[in-house]
Amino acid sequence: MDYNQNGQNNRNDRGQWDRWNSNASNSSYYNQPTHRPYGQLFSIASAVCGILATTTCCTVVLSLPLGALGILFAVLAHRKGRKSSSTCVTGFTLSVIGLVAAVGIMIYSLVMMPAMMKNETFRNQINSMMQQMYGVDFTEFMERYYGYSFENP
Repeated sequence: MDYNQNGQNNRNDRGQWDRWNSNASNSSYYNQPTHRPYGQLFSIASAVCGILATTTCCTVVLSLPLGALGILFAVLAHRKGRKSSSTCVTGFTLSVIGLVAAVGIMIYSLVMMPAMMKNETFRNQINSMMQQMYGVDFTEFMERYYGYSFENP
């Protein structure tokens, strides 16, 4: 029994199976062509960068570029006229949180450095680390290259 309307057994002119000109008996939903959702890879990259930026916010050096990349990937995933996926929104949010936390820690460190250098124990620790790594004390380094001297209490 042939259910095909044109009697060609659902084959096109080249002998290939024609999935668009078939009936329900030999075609199914799973036979239809599919494509990946647009921007899915950018959304995943944004989420990964956002997670890494948030977890590495204490190391400002890693968190700043990861947060910026996460925001960039989220913007690329959100194309004109398309709704943002939850992965894209999560990646954007985590990237912004990691970026803001890293900038906040960096500003706090720079503002608090003069107050911390007045503490004798902290100053000795910094000086010994700088002496071991670079062969010069931190106070001498700051005076020589930046013209900034820490006042002793």
